[in-house]
Amino acid sequence: MLNEIPLFEGLPEPQLAELLSLTHEFTYPRGSIITSQGELSNSLHIILEGRLKVFVNGSEGKQVVLSFLTTGDFVGELSLLDNEPRSASVLTVAKTRTLMLTQEAFNRFVDNHPETLLPMLRVLAKRLRALDETICSLSTLDVYGRVARVLLQQAQDQEVGQITPRMTHQDIAEMVGCSREMVSRILKDLRTGGYISIDGQKRIVINRKLPSRW
Repeated sequence: MLNEIPLFEGLPEPQLAELLSLTHEFTYPRGSIITSQGELSNSLHIILEGRLKVFVNGSEGKQVVLSFLTTGDFVGELSLLDNEPRSASVLTVAKTRTLMLTQEAFNRFVDNHPETLLPMLRVLAKRLRALDETICSLSTLDVYGRVARVLLQQAQDQEVGQITPRMTHQDIAEMVGCSREMVSRILKDLRTGGYISIDGQKRIVINRKLPSRW
């Protein structure tokens, strides 16, 4: 189980078993807030099943979606390293099961196995680099470029091609910082051009390489 989580990839089985013994499993119905932006809490959640939306609320109350997470992803990793308030809120968009690891339990594990900390920090650094790329795209790409980037980021390889999880036009709009109407227009044009299609589960299928500009 934990050996499939990037944060713990490469850890020996005995250490993975010890780490698993320090976690607690929780189940959340769809629409549950797992953590709230600004709250003081210090636990990591590893997704066993389901789907989460990570978002922040701006100064004017506008919601900005940072990412969608699914099975094998994790959230709350920064709280294992500091005691600062949560930087984002996390909402379940489907029934979700997670393993929760508290900061106290994590510290005990690292005290016993200090050699495991550096590989985990490398994974966290990779996440921070991805966040830098997202910030850069918001400031340098036009709306179409940001929409295309989200589609490619979210899509996973399957037998029929690359398919995104189910996302509403509003979800995409909140991820790229534009109106829902603009997203709808771009997706409609991509469908007309044969670049994407919508499957029976209302997921976006990328049929061929998206154009670099629109």
